[in-house]
Amino acid sequence: MKGVVIALVIVVVAMLVLVKPGQATVTCQQVVSSVAPCVPYLTSGTGSPPTVCCNGVSGLKQLASTTKDRRAACQCLKDVADHYQNIKEDVAASLPTACKVQINVPISRSVNCNDVQ
Repeated sequence: MKGVVIALVIVVVAMLVLVKPGQATVTCQQVVSSVAPCVPYLTSGTGSPPTVCCNGVSGLKQLASTTKDRRAACQCLKDVADHYQNIKEDVAASLPTACKVQINVPISRSVNCNDVQ
């Protein structure tokens, strides 16, 4: 678990460097913070997502309220997923459904974030 926390901190710092100011109101740091509690679930793919994870997904829905924000969140999620190669793609894609939260931000490495509305 300590390794996951350290890796997450590294990813957050890297994402802060990659985010360009003025492009969206949601930051990659906010997106990462929202989904960080989901990493153990997304890598194991077993059981149900913990409540704190689903609360984060729900918070992400609130953060990404415009098309620009949803595209920024989408790109951040893709970038973070690239750092966690053991995230199960099908589990990540179905996370909003598992949390019973409808968000307009796909969680997938293969999505074109420019198509997100």
